[in-house]
Amino acid sequence: MDITLRQIKYFIAAAETGKIAAAANMLSISPSSITESIKELESITGVTLITRHHRGINLTFDGYRFLQHCQNINASVSNAEYALKNSYTNISGDLTLGITITVAGYFLASPLARFKRTFPNIRVTLEENPRERIEMMLMDGKTDLAVLLTSNVNNEDLLLETLVASKRRLWTSVNHPLCAKKDITLNDVSQEPYIQLMIDEAGVTHMNFWRKHGKNPQIIFRTESVEAVRSMVAVGSGVTILSDLVYRPWSLEGDRIEAHEITDGIPSMDIGLAWSKARKHSKCARSFIEFCMMEYTSGNPRSNRVKSKKSLAGVEV
Repeated sequence: MDITLRQIKYFIAAAETGKIAAAANMLSISPSSITESIKELESITGVTLITRHHRGINLTFDGYRFLQHCQNINASVSNAEYALKNSYTNISGDLTLGITITVAGYFLASPLARFKRTFPNIRVTLEENPRERIEMMLMDGKTDLAVLLTSNVNNEDLLLETLVASKRRLWTSVNHPLCAKKDITLNDVSQEPYIQLMIDEAGVTHMNFWRKHGKNPQIIFRTESVEAVRSMVAVGSGVTILSDLVYRPWSLEGDRIEAHEITDGIPSMDIGLAWSKARKHSKCARSFIEFCMMEYTSGNPRSNRVKSKKSLAGVEV
């Protein structure tokens, strides 16, 4: 039996929501259809892809690796559809993208590679800078577009197109006491030693949602290294709250990390595009925007999870 695109689509939805029922609701199908598809995939591949718990599902190590391949397959199908619908993939020219450190490390590589395959004659230059610097470069015309955390942007001179809304969850070691709780709250987390990531304004944005709920984390370590956070959480030195975009189930040392939902309303970390209201797009910039929208907001299970802050015309949607 061969793996089908339907099975891939269902598996991506289940993996990214962490719940069979939520995935079924997102795709407007029955939960049993999702469950059956995953069982079929496990039978075909010969490995266990998910484990179940009282709050939903977790991916196994093999499941996490398989998810990455599924996402690439799904994106390639979208790219093929895009290429067939658009006859201008022979556009040539230069495109400068401003990017932040999180985007550079955890998001951009795969979609950029696919964009280059679709538009081989567009020369892309990447410039990594802090968000404030990128915003200035956009408004000054020194950068065509930016790929950054749109949830951090509050600039009326820019238009935004959010592509992915990455859920923030609690990270713990495998045998942490909070793993046994049915419902985990920020109050529960506030009682634990806390590891605070600092890159991409994480120290500021995280304190915002802590203050909103009237709680404070017991921070024992602040760092700009995601791997340092991963290692310390995995060995039980503390816990943290980070987005699924940077989640990996294992530390570099091979220790397991568990991710848990928090019942309080924790805002997502949104990744997307930004550009100046006052400047007209080049053909290269327009091609990149349309390519990203095709890849992330149409034909993908994850597209149902995100709504853009602004449309291409700058109108609220």
